[in-house]
Amino acid sequence: METVGNLNLAIIAASIGLRFASIIMNLILAYKYWVSEFYAFSAWTVGSIVVSMVITSLIYIHISKASISIQKRILDQGVFLNVVLAYLFRDGYAFYYTRKLKNIKEAGDREGEIILYQKLISEECNVGFIRLFDSFLESAPQKILQLVIVLWSMNDLSYFRLATFVVYFSSIAWGIQSYNRSNRLVQFDKRDIESKGRLIQFAFLLCLTTSRTLCIACLASLFPKATLVVCAAHVFVCVCIIFAVDSPTIADSRLMNCLYCACFGIVYLFIFTSVKDTPTKYKYVFYLSFCSFENIVACVLFFSLHISIFIIALYIFGIVLIIIYYWTCHPSISLSTFPFTL
Repeated sequence: METVGNLNLAIIAASIGLRFASIIMNLILAYKYWVSEFYAFSAWTVGSIVVSMVITSLIYIHISKASISIQKRILDQGVFLNVVLAYLFRDGYAFYYTRKLKNIKEAGDREGEIILYQKLISEECNVGFIRLFDSFLESAPQKILQLVIVLWSMNDLSYFRLATFVVYFSSIAWGIQSYNRSNRLVQFDKRDIESKGRLIQFAFLLCLTTSRTLCIACLASLFPKATLVVCAAHVFVCVCIIFAVDSPTIADSRLMNCLYCACFGIVYLFIFTSVKDTPTKYKYVFYLSFCSFENIVACVLFFSLHISIFIIALYIFGIVLIIIYYWTCHPSISLSTFPFTL
């Protein structure tokens, strides 16, 4: 078990504060678009917020209901309160468990510490999972819109907006990495990733998501409606493959399971992350080949040379880092596991 202390509490508290700050900033941005009479931009921003809020709250509730220790909490609070808590205060229980775990550790209750630690990493895994969807259902559409505005007029590229892009792409990579790590920690038969591996993993996630987002934004700046159709087709193909190959289930409702697959389909516009805990070597090969083909076609047909080189080179560099990561840094489950198995 990892040591839990004041730093953990501070990080979770900061995450709660940043959650509220991001919601307020998004609403202010939507209001500014509205006042400037960019009604379509305002509707796009508000729509991404509302859709993300509804979908992630529903998924969070169904995932939490699967845990026996959380079922009573879900049932006692009611649907409305669960939706509010899932959207606004989803880090609240992690903060509560961390503070309580710190007190139990100081009291020397080893058995209680183990039980509470299991609850904590399970909650962090669930929250990280929902944060993953947040990133691509809410943040990604808004950042693509802002990139399109900048591509239409470079005069709109301020230092503040450039800083927001840097923060966004970094937080996307960090969020995916945090989810992957917490997902490993909650499975006690898996080893944690060492610091070197985390650094390389962060780097290739940053390269791949940045390249894909830039490619979609550049295409949208030229052909907005066609880009929406192409992205919808990509999502549809991914959803069909996920449903046929992985058949994930988070609820008895077929509609909820389809919604779950659809969310992963949207994530797969930008990055691959495994739906189930199964070997992913061939899935990575297929996904990266497919996305590389899409990037190359878009770059060759529509983009300028310097933008094309940057997008393709960044994606290829990300693939190289993936190979390095799985060759040298990925922890195996057991000594008998083949070292190149993903």
